[in-house]
Amino acid sequence: MKQLFLVLLSTGMLLACRSANDPIEDAPADSATKVQESHAEHTEGLALNNGAQWQADSTTRVNVTLLQRTIADARTAKTTNYLQTAAALQEGLNKMVKECTMQGPDHDALHKWLQPLMEKVKTLKQADSAEKAAAILADIEKHLDLFTQYFK
Repeated sequence: MKQLFLVLLSTGMLLACRSANDPIEDAPADSATKVQESHAEHTEGLALNNGAQWQADSTTRVNVTLLQRTIADARTAKTTNYLQTAAALQEGLNKMVKECTMQGPDHDALHKWLQPLMEKVKTLKQADSAEKAAAILADIEKHLDLFTQYFK
């Protein structure tokens, strides 16, 4: 039940941070799958903007730095409580989505980067061993590092 609430909350926040070009769907709150499918078209094919980096706003850059710090803290503490790290990452993602003010193509590119990250955090929450969690955390860290490759 708690996971369903987090999925619905995350989905709602993503929709609140949609671009002006995104169509508004009248989907009931319990149809998270339908909303995720409609949003999935924006998550594939992250690429540079004609060879240049996309422009991210300062709030987004600060929130990405906080997510990177969460991973760094988990790594240096060698924490075995990966669920706590997953919760902190989810909180950071929720904050990022809530504070999002970006629009247009830069915003669309951000969501192509953000959606896989959200899926990785969801996978981390479901990890059933510290070894699997460590591998997922490493994958999340690599994905966070991609931000500086695609955004300035």
